[in-house]
Amino acid sequence: MSASTPIESGNVLLEKQTPLTAADKKLFAYFGVDAKILPPFRILNPQNIVIGDVTAIREGCHINAFADLSFLINYIDPRYRQDFERSGYIYKSRIEIGRENQIGRFAFLSCTSSITLEDNVLVSERVYIGDNNHGFSHPQVPIMQQPNGRGQPITIGKGSWIGAGAAVLMGTRVGRNSVIGANSVCRGGDYPSHSVIGPDSAKLLYRRFENNE
Repeated sequence: MSASTPIESGNVLLEKQTPLTAADKKLFAYFGVDAKILPPFRILNPQNIVIGDVTAIREGCHINAFADLSFLINYIDPRYRQDFERSGYIYKSRIEIGRENQIGRFAFLSCTSSITLEDNVLVSERVYIGDNNHGFSHPQVPIMQQPNGRGQPITIGKGSWIGAGAAVLMGTRVGRNSVIGANSVCRGGDYPSHSVIGPDSAKLLYRRFENNE
């Protein structure tokens, strides 16, 4: 049977507006006892994804464990197609979400290598976790047609909390029982256990009117 969308030519796409069935859960590398993912959701390559026991993932999640994006080569202008190798679009990715994680609405995970959330991690709404980035080395080819970079593994330690709107980027390793504040951007590197990580506080830029009110 032919793929219904281009991305399904080399990937398993699980995208639904209805709850996971028993058959759907068998597609995962492991789907835990009493775990749940609330619809709607979009999950790419569940065979490369572990969902721990008693973990709950709220509505609107996008969880992408990329495997084969070589279909994008077909969209590249023929003049530049030879500048790209198919192997650059092939990935070996794995996402492991531990036991008793709570993941808020609209979580977005993008993986070409490894993302690990250890047990008891709390993820607030609208959090981005990505171990990779879009390639943009070619000056003439649209960025969306260029291969994603090779990921640098991400680990979030046991018992940690990620605040709303945070972004955790490639190569970030956070120790246990740490806090990543709302709207923080972790750009890689090591954060020890019990860290409290936060962005700069908002500051006054200017007043619209000069008066004493």
